[in-house]
Amino acid sequence: MKQYPNMTEEKTHYRREQDFWDEKGREDYQSLSLFDRQRIGKWIDWKGSGRVLDIGGGSGMISRILMTEPATECVCIDISLPMLKHSPVPSVQADALRLPFKDSCFDLIMAAAFFHHLPGLEPQLLRECHRVLRPGGRLIGYDPNGHCLQNRIFMTKNPLRLSVFSPDELPVIPENLCKQSHTACFTRFEHFVFSFRNQKITPFEAIQRFVLSPIAIGPLRRFLERWIFWQAWK
Repeated sequence: MKQYPNMTEEKTHYRREQDFWDEKGREDYQSLSLFDRQRIGKWIDWKGSGRVLDIGGGSGMISRILMTEPATECVCIDISLPMLKHSPVPSVQADALRLPFKDSCFDLIMAAAFFHHLPGLEPQLLRECHRVLRPGGRLIGYDPNGHCLQNRIFMTKNPLRLSVFSPDELPVIPENLCKQSHTACFTRFEHFVFSFRNQKITPFEAIQRFVLSPIAIGPLRRFLERWIFWQAWK
């Protein structure tokens, strides 16, 4: 299990990530298309009653999907204050490894595209999420699929890594996350692979949507679909 050996390394990590997202936060950063917002909302299947923590939520992109129900109380946390200024719900600038909340106080925790920003620290993050989640609650996330060939080429630490990614993010191996969730005392873990349908048709988007996803059938799916949607139950 990775831990920061000293405060200097921890501060360096957070400074790299914070600088990257502070720059993004100059505008109301929203990365999901309408199509993806609708299907992510359907997959979450939130019934609209209880407390939700949007962890690493940035500008509150997922909070906007969930807060439509009047019985939902949503809180968004992130390390980037400029991102949080766009959030439509109460927000807290905080470290996800040291959540400033009491035990068992949330019914749902959303970690949208977040876990892969703390590679090697997933066990600590899972334990902290487990601590603040109520019995029977869910932790839901989506992250880049570590089996996907595109992610292995363009997201891992190698000369072909693209500069669009933040300094520390790496794709997630779902089987590893499953084992780590059980170690953190979550009772059940489920996941499936998919690819987002981005609004802008870049060359990568065109290849994914029109070439790779149509042939991602059977055993090929885990290697061709770029994202995993996962859930863990307390």
